[in-house]
Amino acid sequence: MSYEVMAVEYFRRRLKKLSKKYRRIEEDYKSLIETLENNPSEGDAIPGFGNKIYKIRMRSSNMKRGKRGGFRVIYYLSDHIVYLLTIYAKAKREEISVKEIKEALKGLDITL
Repeated sequence: MSYEVMAVEYFRRRLKKLSKKYRRIEEDYKSLIETLENNPSEGDAIPGFGNKIYKIRMRSSNMKRGKRGGFRVIYYLSDHIVYLLTIYAKAKREEISVKEIKEALKGLDITL
């Protein structure tokens, strides 16, 4: 079964901001989309969100560190749609706050 992948506005703003520093992020992003379309549960479930919010590693062609030192993408998995919520560079921060995840969820009208 193929899933549809959609980016919320919050994600698009973060991606645009990161693309100014990491010029090849669009190539890496396309690869992530293909992965999520075919296997959306590949990421790790984030505790406290009822197995609906996941975090997945995304490689960075700019940083040359593979997935571990690349980006983290947070997404919401519904029945047949993967909603990309936010993205951040692992080199800049270790974790994402629950507050930021909830902020990204606001546009989806979802209560968890």
